[in-house]
Amino acid sequence: MNEPTAPVRGTALLTKALDIVELISDSDNRLKFKDIAERTGHSKSTLYRILSALSARGMIDIDQRDQSYVLGPKFTEMAGSINSSSDLIAVSAGPLKALADQHGESVNLSILLGTAQVTISRWQGRLAQPFHAPLGERKPLYATGLGKCLLAFLPEQEREALMPRIRLAAYTDKTITDLDRLRSDGEITRARGFAVDDNEIIDGIVCVSTPILSADGTPLAAVSITGPAHRMTENRRLELASVLRMTTQRIGQLLVPKYNPHPSALPLPAGGRLDIVNTRAFSSRALGQSTAWGGVLWQDGPAGRLHVERDGETETLVDTGRIDASALSPAGNILYLSDGTLFRLSAKTRQVEPLLATAEFDQARALVSLSEARVLVLREGALLSVPLDGAGASPLISGLDDTAGLSLAPGGAKMIAVRAEDNQLLQFDLSADGDALLGSEALDIRSAGRITGLCLDRSGQIWVAYHQSWSLCLYDLAKGKAQHVAVPIPSLQGLAPGNAAQSVIAGSDRYTLSQSLIEAAPAAGGLVRIAL
Repeated sequence: MNEPTAPVRGTALLTKALDIVELISDSDNRLKFKDIAERTGHSKSTLYRILSALSARGMIDIDQRDQSYVLGPKFTEMAGSINSSSDLIAVSAGPLKALADQHGESVNLSILLGTAQVTISRWQGRLAQPFHAPLGERKPLYATGLGKCLLAFLPEQEREALMPRIRLAAYTDKTITDLDRLRSDGEITRARGFAVDDNEIIDGIVCVSTPILSADGTPLAAVSITGPAHRMTENRRLELASVLRMTTQRIGQLLVPKYNPHPSALPLPAGGRLDIVNTRAFSSRALGQSTAWGGVLWQDGPAGRLHVERDGETETLVDTGRIDASALSPAGNILYLSDGTLFRLSAKTRQVEPLLATAEFDQARALVSLSEARVLVLREGALLSVPLDGAGASPLISGLDDTAGLSLAPGGAKMIAVRAEDNQLLQFDLSADGDALLGSEALDIRSAGRITGLCLDRSGQIWVAYHQSWSLCLYDLAKGKAQHVAVPIPSLQGLAPGNAAQSVIAGSDRYTLSQSLIEAAPAAGGLVRIAL
């Protein structure tokens, strides 16, 4: 509540009433009669008369669920008329009503008010259940899609000043109650352009939210589409988020002629760097940074091509029907599998030669070059060590996840992969010539979902990509720490070490994405380069 000022003579009762309205408006907690009495110091009889008068005029209301006081319909109506004159509701009403009519769910328009978000207008779709929460009620920033959206897109200095003032209390078992998790969630929200409330304030209710941004990228308001969890499947959330983003961008353009729909660059730790190479490949996978080729090598398997990217320019090195897997050899040559045959593209001559055709190469999903004489192949969950002299493959282990792939540590002594049955990261010790496993262990890493890519970088730390997480995770097992880096692409794959410690290059998929996901992540199919 604002600092009190001396009441005008003869208006003491009016001042008390206005103080109570302001107290209810400013409180992050739901206030009952006892709470208001304690905070104002008014006698019960005086307080009862004031609350009754305010309630009779619609300025406040009683929520029958817990007998707490909230702002009433008359107050919200008055606030709405003020906002209409500022054009926010007036400009938003048509497009947002159309969204509610088209998709059948509830559409909400909210603004930031202190440490809370306040819904100032709502449009009900034909499938939407009536809302018990009145317009104008304060809702937490950390547990609602609207609140998390408004918080995430605030300028960093404002956001960091606001976050310690937020009291984090659990509404459900999915509510974020830790500031570091809230920061990570905000980074992902900024990267993908929308926030999600996944049963975080009410069990069984899910919403997606996008911001209406000003010319400098700060949030003027946020809009959400809300529905029951059984209707808000993962695919539908992405579809609605894409439609919502386009709608809020149009509203922003009407409100602010110089509207910029793209928020500022993603934040990284001091000295960190994130680059997106927008290749628009079908499905890119990184082979790594190569001195011999003077750039980043990557494959687009469905297109049957291998490329090198140098300073924003892409050169095609191989163009064939299909590439199943590829790898960079210790000597800088490129190995690739196509239709059951292993080929080598020489770094010296730039010529392609077939090396070996064998049944072990059919349907291979990952390839690692141990030397110029031996490769590892992952196919149908089995890891095979294959000598290139045709002597026959040695099976090493089975039950691995083909999708996640393999990663060999610099030097070749250790390798990581994922066990299929429980999504567990495993580390293996290889024999000197790579034809046997000397040992294996499960790594102490708690999975955050289905793993789509992994990499041991040059410092020995592990990078992991998870399905539709919009981030990469860096695990330092020695220190027991995990760091999340938000990216504007839902799922990354085909990870390879960069040319420095704590750096990675990752590919991404566009080939299997829905239209709504492509609209939400236009850089999908591109390469991501991160250095911390």
